[in-house]
Amino acid sequence: MPTPIIRARHITIADDVEFGEDVVIDAESVDIGAGARVGCSDADDFRTPPGVRIAVGSLRVGPGSVIGRAVRIEGGDIGLGAAVRVLRHSSIRVLDRLELGAGGTVGEQCEISGREVRIGQELWMLPQAKIGGGSAFENASRLEAGHFLHLGVGTLVNTARPVRIGHEVGLGTRTSIYTHGAYPSRLMGFPVAFDGVEIGDFSWIPGAIINPGVRIGRNCVIGVNSLVSSDIPDGSLAAGSPAKVIRENAYPRPLSPEAQLDFFQRFLEDYAALVGHDGPPERSDGRVILETDGATYVATVGGASNAALTGSGARVLSIGGAAEDEAAPGATAFDTDARVIRGVADAISAKLENELRRNGIRFYSRPDAGRYVDWESSPPRFVT
Repeated sequence: MPTPIIRARHITIADDVEFGEDVVIDAESVDIGAGARVGCSDADDFRTPPGVRIAVGSLRVGPGSVIGRAVRIEGGDIGLGAAVRVLRHSSIRVLDRLELGAGGTVGEQCEISGREVRIGQELWMLPQAKIGGGSAFENASRLEAGHFLHLGVGTLVNTARPVRIGHEVGLGTRTSIYTHGAYPSRLMGFPVAFDGVEIGDFSWIPGAIINPGVRIGRNCVIGVNSLVSSDIPDGSLAAGSPAKVIRENAYPRPLSPEAQLDFFQRFLEDYAALVGHDGPPERSDGRVILETDGATYVATVGGASNAALTGSGARVLSIGGAAEDEAAPGATAFDTDARVIRGVADAISAKLENELRRNGIRFYSRPDAGRYVDWESSPPRFVT
């Protein structure tokens, strides 16, 4: 394994950390956790020259994290949680403090810059997404964001003034948030704006422009290609240029038990095709059941019981509220009410978890030694 150049007063590096070629780290202190990889080549990295440059006040890299090739990191106190990935050709320059929660991904050719940036767990930045922009190194620059933040391809979050984003907020492809706007002279009557932006929990903005000073509430959906220049109340569906509220109190809109069963039936029909199973799911007694060669999937609503299935010893995955006995052999329970997962963690459960996530159903649990453990004691809820 290549030997990195590390110039620091305090160095703590786990025994199984792996370094690639041409890694140089300058810092006051360096702490790299078990299983981390810095500057290592992946399968398609033949297109990427080796090398990582890090010059910071302090560096903390959590266990299992990855810093890809051709990555540059500069600034003050830089903290990457467990299993964070900073992929190739990305750059970080945060002068005061950066905190990226566990499980986050900074995609290829992404940029994070500013004074202070704090983002919760499970960040997902797709290629060429950018945090920072003009005036991002001024004293007022701040970004605070919750868990499961999604930044689509080419997204821009300008942090000249403070930006606060709640949990489970999705900013789709080429969404732009601006906290400053100025070019021609204010003395000549041209518009000049410097002001922060706030976005509440569970809001989805799949391709819009958000102007300085705007507050978008919780549980909002903003139409594609909208220009948001004024506040949007909680629960609104809004669209247009400028964006106007089309429907108030539109979200959240919980499905009835029957509509939930309809959803689970369609979901398991699609899932059967995804896993290469020919037969459709069966529906009866308040539940939908899909029997495949490798596992049984059962979705319930309205208090229907899965006890007979989870006690059978087969590989069973249940979906719905009130998770069944997590100790049942081979059972995994996806509790959509509590937003947690109980029981066995393996490739089968990971596939189901990912497909539920693609339908906006997220859980605050992750695998640990073959079982699911919670990583948030009180997951955020869809309430108005």
